[in-house]
Amino acid sequence: MASINDMKDRAMHVEGSTKPEDDVAAGTIAASTTVIERRITRKTDWRLVPILAALYTISLIDRTNLGGARISGIDQDIGLDIGNRYSVVVLVFYVSYVFFELPSNILLKKFGAANWLGFLGLAFGLVTIGIGLSKNYATLVVLRVMLGTMEAGIFPGCIYLISSWYRRYEVSKRIAFFFTISSFLSAFANIMAYGFTQISSQPERHGWKWIFIVQGSITCAIAILTKLIVIDFPESKRNKFLAPEEKDILISRLVQERGEAEGGKITPAVLKEVAKKWHAWALAFIYMGGSTGLYGILFFLPLILRKGLGYSQVASFCLTAPPAAFGLLCSLAISWASDKYRVRGPFVILSCSLGIVGFAMTGFLTAPTPRYVGAFLGQAGTTSLIPISLAWGQNNIQGDAQKSVMSIIQVFNAGVGGIYSALVFRQQDAPAYIPGLAASGALLLAGALLTVVCSFIFWRANKKADRGELVIDGNAEFRYTW
Repeated sequence: MASINDMKDRAMHVEGSTKPEDDVAAGTIAASTTVIERRITRKTDWRLVPILAALYTISLIDRTNLGGARISGIDQDIGLDIGNRYSVVVLVFYVSYVFFELPSNILLKKFGAANWLGFLGLAFGLVTIGIGLSKNYATLVVLRVMLGTMEAGIFPGCIYLISSWYRRYEVSKRIAFFFTISSFLSAFANIMAYGFTQISSQPERHGWKWIFIVQGSITCAIAILTKLIVIDFPESKRNKFLAPEEKDILISRLVQERGEAEGGKITPAVLKEVAKKWHAWALAFIYMGGSTGLYGILFFLPLILRKGLGYSQVASFCLTAPPAAFGLLCSLAISWASDKYRVRGPFVILSCSLGIVGFAMTGFLTAPTPRYVGAFLGQAGTTSLIPISLAWGQNNIQGDAQKSVMSIIQVFNAGVGGIYSALVFRQQDAPAYIPGLAASGALLLAGALLTVVCSFIFWRANKKADRGELVIDGNAEFRYTW
């Protein structure tokens, strides 16, 4: 069975000859290797990314559909508009979400990605159906805690899985596609949610129940598909969609770049190793700015449109989709450019800048149209920042288990961002939510400034390593992505 190293060795041997026919042979081998690698990547893309995107899409919908529910009667039925009840319901989700991230990733390694992600999806689908059947505020709070517990492992598990199947500079585009498609489709879920409310005889009064019941049922179906489709890791025995030669080449590509294809357990020593890295927390903080801003948009944009800008219920549902579509295009373009030029910092700053301008427009302008345009820029900036900052963190950590811990740190910070969002978008600031928008913009500004510092330190470390003055993380060949 030929590995990629074998093929490259043969090409190098032929290249050492001076015969013209051998030069042609070397070119043929190199071209053949490239074709096979592209075929492997394409097969992996189709097998892995769409189902993970579907699972994360539905998890994002299930956690953020409260915004649509609030303009469909849940306030009247359960009293979410009383005091800070809505903020509490949002907050308790993220408290349990943060707490169960690490245990969930450990269990993913123990039971396998397909089994664990499928189980989590089925569990939070059933919880979502339960929310639609809730009769009082206390029940809703308990179910939101359970929802956070079950969803805690979805996002870090998906990111870790994607990072395990691709090389360094292939990761950002896949994460961008995975995340932006999920965010985009979750925005269109508001349009579907409006359709679900029509099942009720009083859509604006009791339609919220059907949003949760139908979406929870869809979640259960996607969870079953996840169990059937997802392959744990490249070396898994269930990896049958690649031919034996393709599987061997894929593993060789990964080993060649990072020393292992899959393996390494999350131990206390590994946790301590990654937690001691200053840049792990710095890059996770930058990512937190994007997640905080996006959560604010997903939870509160329908309310701002309905009660702040005066649009009808159906318009408020539908007008959340165009900003998400614009955010998708910007995110894919920025991630593509970042992978092409193999730098992250400048594109992180660009994303932060878009978000800051967008939140300022929505928060501080008075005319409805410019404020709505601000939602486009805000969503473009935050949606772009999340995949590129995730990839930045994964790029600058070595080792399978270490990358898993890094994903946990990143998503832990995202959970903290969700708590932050719940605290700054307060009911007393409705319907404009200016303090929440300003606080989200401030976090993006802090992230942009931190990006400048990180990029300079990484760049300087690489220069020292090139001169032989520094060995980064015990690996003379490793270089930071700045």
